[in-house]
Amino acid sequence: MVRLSAVGESLAARADGISPHSPTDSKMHILEIGADQEDEVTGARGVDAAFRTVPRDLTAFLVWKITDKGTEMLPRTHFGTFYDADAYLVYSCSLPGQPGGPDVIRREIKENGECGERHIHAWAGERSGTLGALALRRATQLAVHLPSPSVVHRETATKESPRLLSYFRDGIRIFRSGSVGDGARLYRVRGPRPVMLQLEPVSWAQLASDGVFVLDTNTILVLWLGRTANLIEKIFGAKIAYRMSRGVDKGSPTRRIVIAHDGYEQTLPAAERALLGSLLEPRTRVVRAPSPPELGRPARLYRAAPPRTPHALPSQRPAARLEEIKRAPLYRDDLADDGIYVVDAGCRGVWAWVGSAAGAVAARGAMAAARGLARARRYTGLVSCTVSGREPLEFAALFHRWRWADARRDIRLRAARSATTKLDAVSLATNSWLAAEAQLPDDGSGSLRMWRVRGEEEYRGPALVEVERPQQAAFYNRDCYLALYTYHAPTGDHSILYYWMGGSSPNDLRNLGVKEAKDLYVKLGRLPVQAWVYQGKEPAHFLQIFKGRMITYVGSASDYDPSGRRVIAPSRALIRVSGQYAREARGVEVRGDQARAAIRENGAVVVRNGGENSASAARNGVGVGVGAGVGGEQEGRGACYVVREGARVWVWCAACATGDEREVAKNMAAAEHTLVMQGKEKAEFWSALGDRRHLLVASPLKEVERPLPPRLFYVSNGPPGQYSFEEIISLSQYELAPEMAAVLDAHGCVFVWLGAHCCPRTKDDARNLAAAYLAQDPAARDPETPVLVLSQGREPPNFTGFFPHWKRSMWKSHKTFGAIISALEGKAIVQGGNSALQCGNSANQFDQHEKYPLTVLRGPKEHLPPDVDALTKELYLTHDDFVSTFSMTYNDFRTLPNWKQKELKKAVGLF
Repeated sequence: MVRLSAVGESLAARADGISPHSPTDSKMHILEIGADQEDEVTGARGVDAAFRTVPRDLTAFLVWKITDKGTEMLPRTHFGTFYDADAYLVYSCSLPGQPGGPDVIRREIKENGECGERHIHAWAGERSGTLGALALRRATQLAVHLPSPSVVHRETATKESPRLLSYFRDGIRIFRSGSVGDGARLYRVRGPRPVMLQLEPVSWAQLASDGVFVLDTNTILVLWLGRTANLIEKIFGAKIAYRMSRGVDKGSPTRRIVIAHDGYEQTLPAAERALLGSLLEPRTRVVRAPSPPELGRPARLYRAAPPRTPHALPSQRPAARLEEIKRAPLYRDDLADDGIYVVDAGCRGVWAWVGSAAGAVAARGAMAAARGLARARRYTGLVSCTVSGREPLEFAALFHRWRWADARRDIRLRAARSATTKLDAVSLATNSWLAAEAQLPDDGSGSLRMWRVRGEEEYRGPALVEVERPQQAAFYNRDCYLALYTYHAPTGDHSILYYWMGGSSPNDLRNLGVKEAKDLYVKLGRLPVQAWVYQGKEPAHFLQIFKGRMITYVGSASDYDPSGRRVIAPSRALIRVSGQYAREARGVEVRGDQARAAIRENGAVVVRNGGENSASAARNGVGVGVGAGVGGEQEGRGACYVVREGARVWVWCAACATGDEREVAKNMAAAEHTLVMQGKEKAEFWSALGDRRHLLVASPLKEVERPLPPRLFYVSNGPPGQYSFEEIISLSQYELAPEMAAVLDAHGCVFVWLGAHCCPRTKDDARNLAAAYLAQDPAARDPETPVLVLSQGREPPNFTGFFPHWKRSMWKSHKTFGAIISALEGKAIVQGGNSALQCGNSANQFDQHEKYPLTVLRGPKEHLPPDVDALTKELYLTHDDFVSTFSMTYNDFRTLPNWKQKELKKAVGLF
């Protein structure tokens, strides 16, 4: 029994025959989950004999098959093979930050130091029946038997979690139980860690235009490639077909592989075409359209509460009652140690969290509550349960500013933060881990060119005007700037094209800057790293370039220099300063009443007084207040100020200011100054401050953050402008391939890595790809998180340092998809014919369009799919349909005169 109610859902509840709760629950959603559906996870009443051999203090990887009679441990040769009528238990214990799997090395775990990462996965096939509940119960028994808490996952076939898939480098295989005989067998290959799923029956209804399928006919293997299938899946499909052709036994004969492209089946040789037609009747050919990607949404946090009414029977467990208390963004402080919580992360699963003081009785119902929520939301994916202090990265990433406990990484973070010397490009290339943790590809001593983007309100001229003396580091929050930074590294000259957007810059100016940035990137041969940064969120390297003197003023540079070539600092300004090092130092001008709120939050301020330029700006209505993005999470707290009046400068430091903060403030002043300590101020200092004296409120130094480790995501293309993201748990260069695009989420910034052979559309749309990733993150990420886009072969050390043992020669002998297909067919690699289609990046106009059945295209115009051009319906036919309809190929059709083409289209009902 599951009951859901809320005031906003009353009508829906009544339509479902469910009575809404009383008005006392009007501000939150309430879920009540009856115990009659949760009896299968009532806890462990004993330990299965099979678990007594599990090493309690050693890393290990074990797999069991679950039966009604017992638990059967599987040998290594069976790892990664599952049957859809069975259930399995997978146990992985590895050292922190190290991958798990069959190749894990047995090492002792000292729980008084770094705790091992223990995960238990209960996997149930589609036809497993009650075995799935039995597997989950035995997973609970295993968790109780282990010496320290484990994360328990409920896994579903074809919806496996990225962590489970990460254990099997060659992917997993899901076979149909009881499938016997010599008939044909159909398999689908899906994902970057491929899941090979056997499908029954063998029919066109199983095929999809975005899929890769292997048809095993015992005599030959047919590799069927969907039109919109991902190139990575095509490569894995080819490799799997090759392994299947070799057979299990070394002495078995090698079978031939036939490549069939979606819509080109009739171009196969006669014998293969006849065999395929005997299994897949051509007259019944219907290929499913691509399924829409599963998009993420903000996470919801529920707290398990006592039931509203007592349970009916003494022997019946009470119902779980979940109260929705918050939606993303979530924080660690939202979780009380004496509570049980459930996080609905949508496509990232449903997570139960057990507080350290929750009690054993309440903890036993945590997984049941999470499963009940999944049922209420009709989720079929991952459901997991974790305990306080043992949260995996996937759970911690759903929260903002989660402090990650990793002693070894803490050492690196402290080293990166305190390193003030030896940060040149050569040393950082050698110690790429330092570059990654500090986010510095070099020390900022390279050459710099800057342009300001001019809007339509300025006088006519080029959209970009180069800035004189960019090292003065003056910015305005209503402007946008391009900065081209070039530095020399051991591998040659490298460049970064930064696009900086002011917090108050209008959208049309930002869009114009995006266009100009793209044009400049193309003009530079697509070689620089592209970086989109926002006011108040600048990455460390951008600040390092300006040596700790970057200041953002209110207004536009054109208010002070109509030519736009000089970015002149106003002579009167109140500026907030933050940071302890040059690569953290920011100065932001604030004005009016908003200054008081800003100083309360962030503390460190620079003050400049006097001059008529500011008065002129005020008369023009420029900037009364701070721009968006100022005072954000990344800005530290401090207690130093700079007061300037004409040529006179004071640096004021609170008693709680650190030496590093004082040095940053003095450097920000960039002039001769008088140091003033709190309590020793003179009259001339207070005179310069005027009525802003109340702003000198010291704020304690913000605690140093311990950010989460980076996460890697594989990008899958959907319809134009739509992307889905699948996490790859093990962070390794081997997970990257030239045919793919990937997102490396470093939390403070997001990297988009573009392989040399990835989809051209993805390369041109990299910024929107990153925006889609941030928008789909259930943690409700800041859309103004810095984004860096880089291409294969041009990776800076602040990216490669996140990958252990990066090798620049990794892809030197890489085989393209076209080469793999030619090798499978026993042919030489050719450039003509259908090679464009084989490479997966067809330049043919005909092959780039979505395909539809002839009956749909012959229908009335108002019933056509939205992407179909009614004047060129023939482009939306498959090759085979085109030939059968027009009795010629599309290339022959194109050679005909326009009038002849129209006559033919009229004759077949496509005009």
